[in-house]
Amino acid sequence: MSWVYVEREQFIRMCERVAISVTVREAIKLWAPTVSRFELSRQKVVYRSPKNRFEAWAAGIPNPDSNKGKSGGYRVVYFLDLAESTINLDFIEERKELGFRDEGHRKKDRYNDYIRELKEYETITKLIILG
Repeated sequence: MSWVYVEREQFIRMCERVAISVTVREAIKLWAPTVSRFELSRQKVVYRSPKNRFEAWAAGIPNPDSNKGKSGGYRVVYFLDLAESTINLDFIEERKELGFRDEGHRKKDRYNDYIRELKEYETITKLIILG
């Protein structure tokens, strides 16, 4: 399946803050429409909406500007709108800013808070639907 590519406002702001190069933005635009809905080692589901209308995924993507393999690159969070067949990019951070091993607890706070908010939203949404 090919997804229609959409950059959300937060994603655009984060690209500017992180200073994402034109090369990386173009690589993401080529990669995004081709993503699958299968979990892989660098692509995981972090949220499924009630009735499976939306899914939020986190993926690690390489930085084409460097040769660092998995240790370099970016962490991207995107939403798949299954009804509209769109991929909505929402969050991007350089992998090095998320920390490694012992640094992880201190440096991953923004990413972990973002994922926690998604999961809290899922819980609240389920309560509203069931309530």
